[in-house]
Amino acid sequence: MSNVIDNYYDRRIHFEEIIETDGSTLDPNPIRSIEVDILALVLFWNATGIAPTSEEGGSKYNYWCNIIREHTRRSFEYQSAVPTSPQVRAFANYNSNSDMDWNKEIMTPRKQDIEYASEIIDYYKLKLSHRALTSDIPFSEYETKLSSFVNSGRKQFKFDELGVIARLEETYNVDLVFDGFIETYDSLPPSEVFDSSTTNVRLKNLESIKEWKRKPLTLNFIKKLDVLGNKEQNIRYYFECNKELYCMMFAERNPLLHVLDKRIEDNNNVLNILGAVNHRPLYANSNFWYNTIYDNWILKD
Repeated sequence: MSNVIDNYYDRRIHFEEIIETDGSTLDPNPIRSIEVDILALVLFWNATGIAPTSEEGGSKYNYWCNIIREHTRRSFEYQSAVPTSPQVRAFANYNSNSDMDWNKEIMTPRKQDIEYASEIIDYYKLKLSHRALTSDIPFSEYETKLSSFVNSGRKQFKFDELGVIARLEETYNVDLVFDGFIETYDSLPPSEVFDSSTTNVRLKNLESIKEWKRKPLTLNFIKKLDVLGNKEQNIRYYFECNKELYCMMFAERNPLLHVLDKRIEDNNNVLNILGAVNHRPLYANSNFWYNTIYDNWILKD
């Protein structure tokens, strides 16, 4: 981590919440403003390796969110508080220190980051507009936050949207892969086993899995993905066979994933199994259905 960030956190100043003159508190989740394109800033940090040290621990996403919250609060409180208050005087002295050029070193995304951010924002504006126009299903909490962010100013956001913003690049990359699947492979008939009419795809009857019969499958490996938002089954292995898409789902900490990786590698990206399958929508509210392989599959030689 750079000395700039080390110094920033070593010398940080904490402020009390701002209270209106009539005693009422401000909106607990107001629209915040920052001096730069907020998504471009996150893309810049990701590309240049801004992350907590191993001693500090924690994810880079939480680290970025904390930096943004702290920086935004400082800017807001400095502009809003009474100029003669001790907090503002301390903040002004802190910001005028010559060895702490925060904006120049950390808070200035590059041209390519701004252009990439525009690409992502435009993608989700179109995707969410299409979703709203073609479906009667209400937006999920995640979609609501994402819609609020992409339809706000590029330098505006709410604190409860920071988690969405911090991981939006990864979400975008997964969505592009899904778009490719839809273009390349054949969609299957919808299954009555799954309910896709909610914001989360779910199995209607868990007991029905026991009735599904295994069949021999020769699958060509396509890609391994970490699909965000599903902690229990976020690791997905995608395969194809005869223009149909297949998927295996695993928990991230499954200790046997390396065995599957090795088997696929040693067999030239071909996997032979006996497995039970059923059709499932690619994601909630999707019209594309594919084959899901369930946990009782068996490796074949």
